Amino acid sequence: MRKVVRFVLAVLIFLIAAWLGLWWYAEGRMQAGINNWAEQMAANGNGNVKVSYDSLTRGTSPLAATVALTNLQVTAQANPAQTPISVTLPSLALRVDALDPLVLHVDWPQQLNLVTSRANVAITFGSIWQTARIDPHALVAGEANPFSTNDMAASNISVLASGSLLVLHLDDVAVHNVMDRTAGAGQTAISSTETMDGIALSPLFARLASVPFGGRIAHLALSLDLSGPVPPDAWQGLITQLNALPAGDKADRRKLVVHAVHDWAAQGGSAKGAVNLVLGPSTLDAAGAVKFDANAQPSGTGDATANHLDAFSAAITRSYPQLQGPISGIEAELSPYLSSTDAGGQTLTVHATYGAGAVNINGQKVSDLPPLNWATLANPPPAPPVPPQAPGDGSGAAMPMPSGQ
Repeated sequence: MRKVVRFVLAVLIFLIAAWLGLWWYAEGRMQAGINNWAEQMAANGNGNVKVSYDSLTRGTSPLAATVALTNLQVTAQANPAQTPISVTLPSLALRVDALDPLVLHVDWPQQLNLVTSRANVAITFGSIWQTARIDPHALVAGEANPFSTNDMAASNISVLASGSLLVLHLDDVAVHNVMDRTAGAGQTAISSTETMDGIALSPLFARLASVPFGGRIAHLALSLDLSGPVPPDAWQGLITQLNALPAGDKADRRKLVVHAVHDWAAQGGSAKGAVNLVLGPSTLDAAGAVKFDANAQPSGTGDATANHLDAFSAAITRSYPQLQGPISGIEAELSPYLSSTDAGGQTLTVHATYGAGAVNINGQKVSDLPPLNWATLANPPPAPPVPPQAPGDGSGAAMPMPSGQ
């Protein structure tokens, strides 16, 4: 019996020691990650981005590995002649609980403050939480983003100008991201969904600007899926290369991104996305998909439906009569795809397909589809110079002076 007790005690001591070691290691990695993030932000911003905080403390409870920051401030100044933009969080904590050591919790404050040259803005939350599931292989490899999933949700969000003037309110926001670093052809490598409900301008601003529908968007949902294959070092490799370039080097950054997308497309990459929007009386549903052949040429589909467009356009023109002409022009362009029903009012229905050199809408060819030139996409021709405006009335031609003057 004593041997059994000693064995159990030995096992408990071993488990406690192992957890304490893991707890200490986790806090050290989180602290190092914050320091590296601050350094990378400054380096990637070409010296124009600074991260500062009043204190960084490590937790003392063995039940959770915690690193907490106070008065975290991120300042960006792309142009030295312009006023910098800064975001301040009174507190921010990273936490890993002992009972679920592969989930990182991000404890956000109930308010963050944004300072710009135009206004001081506060963003407040009734509630906010974020979690990310750690990918052990990515963590051991030292990747900058060692997570397989990321979830965030917030409610009762208010954007306040000058500390108290309501500008915008959102009832709820939710984000869900999934990443599979080992995805092969036909498997989902990145999946992202985002929903927002009750997006509303301040009633005061909505009245002053005569914004229809009370300045409110009832619902907005976005989704995007990218399929593999994904090379093992693609994520970290692309991030490392982008970070090595100055923030202002847009040409080389574009080349790197286009090259990465081309490699993904040439290996059979595909993508699909969808949008759902409820605004006033109308609901819009749109979705699209694209895939690439062996020559990295795209083909795919696009679908869109919207209802009650007659009531929607009537509300717009009541608020802004000057838009009657443009709206009538848009309706004329879309007339082949419009119909009316008792249940849906004026309804838009579009089914588009593209590929093999053609674009078709609702079964009818509408245009040719030229081959996608990846070299031109990576190295677009410079925009033509804007000709100087001639003196006179601004039409571009100088007005001759009357004779005798």
